[in-house]
Amino acid sequence: MGFRFSIIALGALCCLFSGCGCSKEKKPDDGVPSRMEDAAYTNRLVGLRSAQKDVASRMADIRVKLAKLGEGAAGTPEYAALTNQLVQCLEEAGRLRKTTMNVIRTRIHKEAAQKKGNLNK
Repeated sequence: MGFRFSIIALGALCCLFSGCGCSKEKKPDDGVPSRMEDAAYTNRLVGLRSAQKDVASRMADIRVKLAKLGEGAAGTPEYAALTNQLVQCLEEAGRLRKTTMNVIRTRIHKEAAQKKGNLNK
């Protein structure tokens, strides 16, 4: 009986003092907020995303106009103009996608370089 009591008391003491000594200090702020807390970064991403949505809606409008022309309109100047606009929209969508990926990649590398040092080792 006494042995059980001493084991229980030892367990309670371990539980009581298990949180002592841990450091609750904040990490030193090196001036760079995390990606999702950086207003300039998130605003740039929102702007790029809205540009992507605009291009996608223009592409959808062009595709609707092409569908209204029908299959027999392949040689008409209006069809050629619409397909050229569609190609330009596709190129712009690809450019916006690459720009967005580069913005994200640059920010991730910037954060990782501060945490770990050089990533290109």
